[in-house]
Amino acid sequence: MDTMFRLCLLALLLLSLPATGLAYTVVSHESEIPYEVLKLETPITERQFIVGELNGFPEMIEFTTDTESALQVSLLALPGTTTPNYGGIIVRVLEPRGVEEVARLKPAEATWESFREPVSKLSFLVGPAFETIIASGTYRVEVSTPENFGKYVIVVGSDDINHGYGATWAAVSTLYEFAGVTKLGMVRTSLVYVPLLILIILGGFGYTVYRTRDRLPFLKRYG
Repeated sequence: MDTMFRLCLLALLLLSLPATGLAYTVVSHESEIPYEVLKLETPITERQFIVGELNGFPEMIEFTTDTESALQVSLLALPGTTTPNYGGIIVRVLEPRGVEEVARLKPAEATWESFREPVSKLSFLVGPAFETIIASGTYRVEVSTPENFGKYVIVVGSDDINHGYGATWAAVSTLYEFAGVTKLGMVRTSLVYVPLLILIILGGFGYTVYRTRDRLPFLKRYG
C-alpha cells in the first residue's frame, strides 16, 4: 500500500506541473512586398518572438500602445560561421506624417554570445537590445544588415503568459521550422518528456494496482 500511495502521490504531483515553462508567442514575418509592415496584435509587455528572413531589403514590425508602457526589444540570430551583423532602429510614428527616432540597435555593441533558449532548447546568438518606458502611440522596429540577407529574430516584451499547451507546442514548432532543425529534436523539451514521464508513472501505478488487486478488497471481484 505504501508503494501504491507513493505512486499515486507522484502522479498527482506531475499532473499538477505545467508541461513547459514557455510563456511567449512566435510570429512569422513573411513579407509579400518590400518594406511590408507586420502589425503586432499581442501587448508589447508580453514576450513574443518575431522570426523572419531578410531578402534584399529591411523588414519592419509595428505596435501600438494606448498607455505609457515598458518596452524591451532585442535582436537574436542563428549560429553560423561568421559574426552576425543585424542592427535596427526604433521609431515613433508621428501624426499626420513622419517619424521620430527612439533608439538604434547597433550590432557592434552586441556580444553575439551563444545561449540556449530554455524551453525550445535551441541555440541563438544574443544581439543588441534596448529597454525604456515609452509614451502612448504607434511605434515601429526595423531590422537590417548591410546586405539585407539572412534570418533574424526580434524579441519584444518580457512578461511570461501561459498560453496553454497547444499554443506552446505550435510556438516551439514554429521556432524549429524557422531554425531549420528537425522537429524530432523537440523530444528534448518539456513539451515531450514531461507528458511521457506522466504516462510512465501512471502506467506503473496501473500495473502496481493490477499486480496487488488480490490484496485490495474493492478489487477482489475483478481478480
